[in-house]
Amino acid sequence: MSTTAKRPKVFAYANFDLDALKSLAARLRGRSCTVDTSTRPRAGSTHWAIFIDFEDGVEWVFRSPRCGLSAIITEESASKLLISEASTLKYLRGRGLIPVPEVFSFSGNGRNDIGVPYILMSKASGRPLSDYDWIELSRIQGYTSRRPLLPMTHRDREKVMAQLGTIMSRLLDIHFDKIGSLFQDSNGNYSVGECLSPSLLWQHRDELEGIDRGPFDQEGKYLRSLSSAFKAHAEELSLTPHSFFAPIPDPFEYPTWASYRKAVERWQNFCSIGDKVEGNKNRLDFCIAGQFLNEMVPHFASAEARFVLCHPDLHLGNIFIDEDFNITCIIDWSSASASPLAELLSTPGLNGSLSPPNQSLVTTFRSGFSNRGQVLGPHQWERADKMWYFLRLVRMLSTQDYTLFKSLFDLVYNENADNIPRLFHERRMQEAGQAQFAKLC
Repeated sequence: MSTTAKRPKVFAYANFDLDALKSLAARLRGRSCTVDTSTRPRAGSTHWAIFIDFEDGVEWVFRSPRCGLSAIITEESASKLLISEASTLKYLRGRGLIPVPEVFSFSGNGRNDIGVPYILMSKASGRPLSDYDWIELSRIQGYTSRRPLLPMTHRDREKVMAQLGTIMSRLLDIHFDKIGSLFQDSNGNYSVGECLSPSLLWQHRDELEGIDRGPFDQEGKYLRSLSSAFKAHAEELSLTPHSFFAPIPDPFEYPTWASYRKAVERWQNFCSIGDKVEGNKNRLDFCIAGQFLNEMVPHFASAEARFVLCHPDLHLGNIFIDEDFNITCIIDWSSASASPLAELLSTPGLNGSLSPPNQSLVTTFRSGFSNRGQVLGPHQWERADKMWYFLRLVRMLSTQDYTLFKSLFDLVYNENADNIPRLFHERRMQEAGQAQFAKLC
């Protein structure tokens, strides 16, 4: 019989000194605490987290970057993100602008008693929106959720979006002279540094060379940097599951979940022949898309030299609400940065990466800005619409790349998007296109 003790689930993502963590939390709050070692940490794209329980019922969150094979960024980038998030949370908390967690302690590296980089912060009250049936996949016949979701009405969604608009509008009151992430120095002063946007870091883009990462003093420079990172990704990194002219099927285009799954299976079989996703032709199409995106920048980049703080990763898991659908907290500010106004005005795509938000939700989100007396012209909202598509494309956030590209192309050029395949073919045949293809081979 083996006498080897089973490793507690709390250490699923990293080895760390749990006693040192509990000692730190108890010392900071003046009360004893416990951690459930039998529960796996909750994990997101870049971090994992566990909960610390105090004897009076209060809970704190201990959050640390993912490392090893599951990481999508380097340890150096993870350290920068952590330090910037702690700085941003302290900045926002100190100004009372946004409901965010309170930071009690943090370390940007593992040279501490606990042994890993971390942020120790308050736990958001309420439930994440991801506990609710926001996306309404249940409308598709035969769909079964992995876990039961709480019901909500369309009016509930509109209430959340209006509040979100009001909360985000408060960020219009603070201006920065550069685009980049926020950092606090040892004297408590804040400055804008390197831009830690997901479009520049995630999916191993932080390992790409020759990419300008800021800080940027012009919006155009920032947007061109994002398009260059997109093109470099197409040249050097994995594209799975992105096939530019053959996107993954959209479940809402099928009458039943079974028919959708069959469509996905057919798509997988199609793409597996000739390695269509990672093959050079698909890579060339993404490179050409990057060229077009770069050419579009002057059509919606603003000459404005004042920038606003923006959360680039607002999704259902990062927004907490109470039982009356009032927003109680917004978490995960690790990739936040001072950004163009149009980025802040872009309606968060809380319905996932498949399609733009419902128009009524766009309207209610924008009403939150006007409710605070903000006067924004039609051209600013038009720029925000273009920015919504541009940012999702350069980040490869959606599996519907071609659909998004067509929509952006139409908004920018007001031209028949049906010509896009012909335009791509012409660029493939040009000398530069042939040279790009040879480079990919």
